[in-house]
Amino acid sequence: MSEFGTGLTYCLGLFLAHAERSRFKDDYGMWFNGAADHLFDLKTDGLTDNALKDRIKVFQNKCLDWRLDRPVTNDDYHWAIQEAKDLLRLIDSHFGIETEKGEWE
Repeated sequence: MSEFGTGLTYCLGLFLAHAERSRFKDDYGMWFNGAADHLFDLKTDGLTDNALKDRIKVFQNKCLDWRLDRPVTNDDYHWAIQEAKDLLRLIDSHFGIETEKGEWE
């Protein structure tokens, strides 16, 4: 059993589960420290779109760097939340699953 999960969409979902946790919203580095733990074991097996794999890697690296290495801003937090949502939609699209952005996302 993994401590923080392995996979792709599962781990992105666990990352996003932290989005509503407000106790660390004044310390985004601390928020990333908890949320980004779920990104250590992202797996892109089965994806054939190299641009999508690269985008996932950029997301993963930024979030893991922000968990410890530098001051993190409100803009970084909002970028990461939106990027995780966008990646989930792109992954669905990659596998031929139609998505539509929700009004109450």
